[in-house]
Amino acid sequence: MHSLNLLPTDWETKRFRIRRIQAAEAGQVQDFYEKVMPSTGWNEGTFNPTYISDAMAGKPELPPNGEVGRVLMQLAERKESGEEQDIAALIEMYHGYPGEQDLYIGLFGIDPNYRGLGYGKEIVAGIVQAASELGFEKVRVAVDLKNWPGLRFWIGCGFTEAVKVKGEWEHGEEAIAVIELAMSIEKG
Repeated sequence: MHSLNLLPTDWETKRFRIRRIQAAEAGQVQDFYEKVMPSTGWNEGTFNPTYISDAMAGKPELPPNGEVGRVLMQLAERKESGEEQDIAALIEMYHGYPGEQDLYIGLFGIDPNYRGLGYGKEIVAGIVQAASELGFEKVRVAVDLKNWPGLRFWIGCGFTEAVKVKGEWEHGEEAIAVIELAMSIEKG
């Protein structure tokens, strides 16, 4: 990839419309973010009560030397409900981290009411397909090691390459550790 291509701001799968989050939705999306975040103890770092409003104000959480223009925050809305704002998932991606040909899924949360229905796998498959068409070589995600449902989900989606583990050296109830998983993809 000589120039960085970004995933489309609006796209679809069979059951979902995926679109960029609008600034006016920050409060509603923050509520959704709080609903889909893993329970305390699973997430690396501290829960951020202004995560969405910060991102909408041009101050998203970034990787080292990250650029705001490489962040894409989206909502996945169910088509079948026929209602606007039937949000099933929240997605945040960073284009070009850690390498230029990597797409990093920084946040992926499914509404607890819609878990176990294949929705997440369908959306992730769409992300991987779009990344392939744009010439990305890997899609990456970090999963907290105590988040067993999350680990099962991502491994089931094909993220079977363990890239790195970071966190505390000793196991304990309050200890935090994260594994970064990757999927190598073929160019579309």
